[in-house]
Amino acid sequence: MKPMHKTILLVAIALVFGLILGFVLGRTLLERQWSQPYTQVPHGVEKNKIEDGNPTPKHGTTVLKPMPIARSRAALAQMTGKDPVVSPVAAVGAGDEGAFELHVIVENRGTCSVTSLSGVAYGFDAYGRSSSLNAGGDNYVAFESRTTIEPGKKATVAQVLKHVDDATLAIAHIDKTTCSDGTSWTRQ
Repeated sequence: MKPMHKTILLVAIALVFGLILGFVLGRTLLERQWSQPYTQVPHGVEKNKIEDGNPTPKHGTTVLKPMPIARSRAALAQMTGKDPVVSPVAAVGAGDEGAFELHVIVENRGTCSVTSLSGVAYGFDAYGRSSSLNAGGDNYVAFESRTTIEPGKKATVAQVLKHVDDATLAIAHIDKTTCSDGTSWTRQ
């Protein structure tokens, strides 16, 4: 075998080995990062109000870290499995006036009529990557509703958004509900 062919063969083997090693190492690091999917809303979220941003959850609210939509859905399913009110569908789109709107379908699985609720929605682009929903670059936004939802029924919560990046897909969770009989539920 000629020396030039040996060199080309060694470079090709090293390249293939490097690609495989890089893929495995990168995937391992992502798995480690995604194994802890939750975080708390930090201090300073009030900056979005100053910058005419969308509403943000209050300090200390548990939110999902930026991850692809499939990972976020899996983490959200673990978090909301026993909730009395859930969001099976959410989306971001353009409204009649051209402004962006968040639409969250909420389903009352509880036994009382819900009169108010609040929660957090997360934005994703068309490829399922986390996308900004706020002026500060956060991928989440707070929403609330005062619509009455009977047990076993669904309703749509709509909210106008500003400073939306490329978000079209969304997922959401409900953090607090109040019922017509005076009882309330809050995520712990």
